[in-house]
Amino acid sequence: MNGFRKLEIMMEELDENFNEHLSKSKSTYYYIMKSDGNENKLALNVYSRGGETECEILILPDYSSSNAAKCEIKVDGESRFSAQGVISIFSMQFVAGYHVLEFVSEGVAAGMRIRLTGALSDCKEAAVKNE
Repeated sequence: MNGFRKLEIMMEELDENFNEHLSKSKSTYYYIMKSDGNENKLALNVYSRGGETECEILILPDYSSSNAAKCEIKVDGESRFSAQGVISIFSMQFVAGYHVLEFVSEGVAAGMRIRLTGALSDCKEAAVKNE
């Protein structure tokens, strides 16, 4: 076997191992929503390589108000989840490609932290649409 053929085989093995590594590796992104009245919005453009993504929402309560804070999560424009209480963790299934996640908080919260962990290649804040 000549050296060129050995190199081709090694490149094929490396490609397979690299693709397997990418499909199993996870990225984590954190975002903070600061209090700005009774309703706050955060929109994210997320590129998923497919599979499960875990979302954690930490709501820091504003004890000066009797209204409990909650957060609605929309995926590609459809309401999918609702978070109440101090901490909520749930899983979302994505097909490979770009998705828009919108987090809309209602009630009074001192702040919110959002964590996304999964096979994500990109996650950026997007412009919030006013409805």
